[in-house]
Amino acid sequence: MTTFVDVFDQLANVAQIVRGCPNVTLRRAYVRAMRDWCSQTQWLRITSGGPTVAGQVLYDLGDDPYLEIIGLYAVSGSNPTLTPPNSWPLTMSNPANWNPLISPGQPLPVAYTPEGQMALNPTPDGVYNMVYNAIVQPKDGVVQVPAQPLKKYSTALEAGALAYLLAMKDTPWHNPGEAAKKQREFGAGISNGKAEVQRNYNTGAQRANPRAFGVAWNAFNRPGGY
Repeated sequence: MTTFVDVFDQLANVAQIVRGCPNVTLRRAYVRAMRDWCSQTQWLRITSGGPTVAGQVLYDLGDDPYLEIIGLYAVSGSNPTLTPPNSWPLTMSNPANWNPLISPGQPLPVAYTPEGQMALNPTPDGVYNMVYNAIVQPKDGVVQVPAQPLKKYSTALEAGALAYLLAMKDTPWHNPGEAAKKQREFGAGISNGKAEVQRNYNTGAQRANPRAFGVAWNAFNRPGGY
């Protein structure tokens, strides 16, 4: 379950450096930094799912007031008519390579379709349960952001906000040298986030073939988030 925190509660350290900066500008800079960090690292994800419909290719991945889906990391399917239901991983694929004449059946390839949709191939011939792990980022202009990245990357996100603010010309806090320094700190935070994702969020030796991700249902449609 994703926990959200107020953006303004994260701005004390930033506001001390760019004194006189309007609160709305501080908030936008911080959200901008988190969006950039999430987009580049693909660190923040949610797991959700739902059933297919016979003859339907595209599926809406849902909506949330604070988060937006920017990609798919993994998808698995299962056949509920079997006992026990079998499951299989779908292969991320380019729809340009799909055969439009293939008969409907059990979906095997899958593709992310902007914005916030998933395409299946072949076209489902019945009901299959799909579970997806989606990459997300805060929506532009939100007043609340997910708390999970702040446990390790709050300093990097503050640096990202300051890199943007200190580079603003014709402001009392304009400082290009310090902006460049903060940009390097932000870049290091992005690199660390990418490395953590590559380690599957763990430290030490990793499994050559990690286990499939777990199931959490209807993330965007459940009160309280994920």
